[in-house]
Amino acid sequence: MYMNKDKKQFSKTKFLLVLTLTTSVFIIGIFFGSIISDKKLESINYMEQDFRTEISAIELQYLLLSEDPCNEMIDYSPLTDELYNIATRLDHMENLLGEDNKDVLHLKNYYSTLQIKHWLLMKKIKTDCNQNTTMILYFYDTKENCPDCEQQGFILTYLRKKFPEIYIYAFNTNLDNAAIKTIKTLYEINTTPSVLIDGHKMEQLRTKDEILEKIIHNNTQ
Repeated sequence: MYMNKDKKQFSKTKFLLVLTLTTSVFIIGIFFGSIISDKKLESINYMEQDFRTEISAIELQYLLLSEDPCNEMIDYSPLTDELYNIATRLDHMENLLGEDNKDVLHLKNYYSTLQIKHWLLMKKIKTDCNQNTTMILYFYDTKENCPDCEQQGFILTYLRKKFPEIYIYAFNTNLDNAAIKTIKTLYEINTTPSVLIDGHKMEQLRTKDEILEKIIHNNTQ
């Protein structure tokens, strides 16, 4: 009888001990999870503020450079590199928050406008300063709506890195951006993926050789 009583007491004590340990682990998990979430949110907020500051600085550079675009002392490479670096950081934010996050969409919209400004500046330099450059506008959609868009993006990224004289501007066709809509209307962009190479449209997935062939053809006209 005493053994049964001791056994019950031991089982009760063991149960309470397990319950206490489980509760403690749960509380500690919530505590550290909250700290990690706060740190993550703080990091994202800082990234967003830094992102906006850089965009403002680049816009000022556009204004300054447009005053004398053919000045031989001007090197446009750092400005272009900054633009691509911002795109990489924006992709990182999208991976953290999701492509439907309102802050991500707002920044992507703002960045798209920045790309258009850069494109117009480089078009002016190409025409006025007789520069041998190629501007490619790339129109894409989500993976669900456009299975080939990711592959097309990889191909264009390769070409940009391989050939510094090729400038790539990528636009999400789902963004509610009046400037993007105007470009799509002017060049009759109705499908994704689509690339616009110095004003000449190519639809559907294209290989790097097809794109390079089109560039060569445009330059010899």
